[in-house]
Amino acid sequence: MDTQKTRKTAFAALRPRTAVPASALVLIAGTLFSRVGDSLASLGMALAAADQHIRFGVTEVFLADLVPTVLAAPFMGTLVDRFNARSVCLWALVVQAASLGAACSVDGFHLRVALIALSGLAGVASVAAGFKMLPLVAGDKHRVRANSLLTAGMSAATLVGPPLAGFLHSAWSTAGLLGVDALSFLVLAGCTALAVPRGADVSIGRRPASKLSDGYRALRHAPVVGPLLPALAAAMLATSIETVAGVFYLRGVADGNDTVFGLILATWALGAIPGALLAGRPGWADRHTALILGGVLGISVGLLFAGLVPVAAVIFPLFLVGGFGNGACNVGLRNAVHSNVPAEVHGSAWACFQALSRSCIGLGYLLGTPNDWVSSRGQVIVSGAIPLLSVLWAMLVLVRRKEPLLPETSG
Repeated sequence: MDTQKTRKTAFAALRPRTAVPASALVLIAGTLFSRVGDSLASLGMALAAADQHIRFGVTEVFLADLVPTVLAAPFMGTLVDRFNARSVCLWALVVQAASLGAACSVDGFHLRVALIALSGLAGVASVAAGFKMLPLVAGDKHRVRANSLLTAGMSAATLVGPPLAGFLHSAWSTAGLLGVDALSFLVLAGCTALAVPRGADVSIGRRPASKLSDGYRALRHAPVVGPLLPALAAAMLATSIETVAGVFYLRGVADGNDTVFGLILATWALGAIPGALLAGRPGWADRHTALILGGVLGISVGLLFAGLVPVAAVIFPLFLVGGFGNGACNVGLRNAVHSNVPAEVHGSAWACFQALSRSCIGLGYLLGTPNDWVSSRGQVIVSGAIPLLSVLWAMLVLVRRKEPLLPETSG
């Protein structure tokens, strides 16, 4: 009897605290389905540009994703903070679905890209609103775990999206992929309407007099987040450099074997899943600084040594390490913003961080482009050195400020 009681007590201790509410799981599931849809549309358009031999067509597709976010983030974030986030999110998702639906029915490549850019513009608002609503839907007790599951799911979607896009493009054409993306936004809208009650107070701390600069100011002055923004920017820049330069370098390492090349790329996303899940565990949940700096350090190690040791068998585990750090860093960042930035500017802050992210990605794509001065291998090595230096600098700053890297957790 005592043994049975002990077992029951042990199982009861394992169950309660990590269960995420069903409403939050519905919102997360819809978000992940939409992420897969985005992958299908963007890769489908890139393949269409290549098939039609459209000069700068692939670049045009990537710019359609980057430019609207950079330009419109402050305004879209302000909308989320000034009005009901649920309503803003639903209207934005409807615009995204309509834009992609219209893109299905037209034939012109450039017109389709313009409609995708319009969808991306509305997407800034829907993503910022989703970020603001998640703590309300999950509750403070489960917010950390919800962020962990969402980030791990995003990495899983990254694994599924590209191969699925390649398969469906050959079977359905680009219009079919755009249609799936449009449907995914309608699914996310349904999940949002179901998960977030109409009368839910998602406008806590609403700012009727919001300024466009509020989001950037909130990020810059927030504890943990502000001092680590340079390190985060360095990590995003580094991974973007590798995204471009790695195509040439890693294909050479794989001796032109596209299967090996694809598997190497997949290991990064694969490693990000356990990294994100670990960062959501109670023992690590409040260690935002350690997760962000440790994650950026993992990214640096993975990229730096992948460049220094051009052997596929060595790069596989290195990319797992880099991906693990990437996942942990992303969860640490989301939780740090939720914890340290006032709720009244969560929408603006997250929208502005998206703009910062896209800016770093765009610059990284340029720096990773092949040139006559630095080889692709050299570019990968540089991509690993940049975040390493940023981590060392961030640690020096924190030590000077006497801020702990591993604070006591709240349990």
